[in-house]
Amino acid sequence: MNSELSLSATEQTLNGIFIPPCPTMLNELMREIKHPEASMEKIAQLISRDAGMLAPLLKLANSPFIGLRTKVTSVFQAANVLGLKNIVNLVHNIALRQSLGDDGPKFDKFWERSSIAASVAERMAARFPTLSREESYLAALFHDCGIPVLMQKFPHYRETLMAQGAKGVPLCHIEDTHFSTNHAVVGNMLTRSWALPARVCTAIRLHHDPEVFTSPTDHTGEDVRDLVGLIHMSECVTDEHLHVRDKEWDTHGTHVLAHFEMTEQEFNELKWDMLAFLNGE
Repeated sequence: MNSELSLSATEQTLNGIFIPPCPTMLNELMREIKHPEASMEKIAQLISRDAGMLAPLLKLANSPFIGLRTKVTSVFQAANVLGLKNIVNLVHNIALRQSLGDDGPKFDKFWERSSIAASVAERMAARFPTLSREESYLAALFHDCGIPVLMQKFPHYRETLMAQGAKGVPLCHIEDTHFSTNHAVVGNMLTRSWALPARVCTAIRLHHDPEVFTSPTDHTGEDVRDLVGLIHMSECVTDEHLHVRDKEWDTHGTHVLAHFEMTEQEFNELKWDMLAFLNGE
C-alpha cells in the first residue's frame, strides 16, 4: 500500500469517478501570491470579486473555530487580522466545499468535522517545530475529501459503509471491496490535481495505512509521518469534541505517540488544551 501511485494508474483505478478541477479563482489566487509584487490589497480585491467566495469567507473568518475577538467585515480586514496564509487556508476550505457539494444536510456533519479538524491541526502544529501550520491545516481539511466524491458517485455509499462498519470492517477495506477504490486514493488524486504540497497529498493517501509508522519507505519520510500523525491527533480531538468515538485512534494512537515521542499524559494535556480552545475557554 505504500507504493506511490502514478496519476495515470490512479485515473484507471477511479474508473470514471469525477474529480472536481481546482477552481479558477483559487488558481488565480495562488498565482498572485507567488508574484514578486503581490500585495495584501491585490489579493483581497481578487477574493472580493468572487461573489460566491466573499460571504462564506467572512462567515468562516468570524466562526468560533477561528477565534477572532472582533468581527471582521471585509476581506482586507480579515487578511490583516488573520494574515495571508490563514486567508489562503480559508479559501481552500470554501473552494473544497463548493466543489464537492456544500448544499444539503447530508454533508453538514462532514464539513463541520473537517473544518474543526483543520483548525485543531493548525493550532496543534505550533507545538511541533518540524510541522508547517499551513500544511497541517490543509492535510486535516482535505484528508477525507474523497468521501463526498464517492458519495456522489455511488448512491448507496453511506448505507454500505454504515452496514459494514457496524460489523467492524475497516473503512478502506469496505470501499475497496464494494467500490474498487477508496477515499484515500480519491483524496490523493484530488489534492494532486489541485497542486497541494506533495507531502500533504502523500499523507492523505496513506493516513489509513497501518504500515506508515511500522514500515516506512522512501515515500513515507519524516515529514509525511508528521502530517499523518497530526491528522490522527486532530481527528481524536475533533471526535471527542463532537462526542463521537474515534476508532482510528484505537488503531494508530500508540504509533502516533511513539513517532512524536509523546507520553499518553502529554497527549492528554495537549488534547485538553485543544478542547478548551474549541469550547471558547
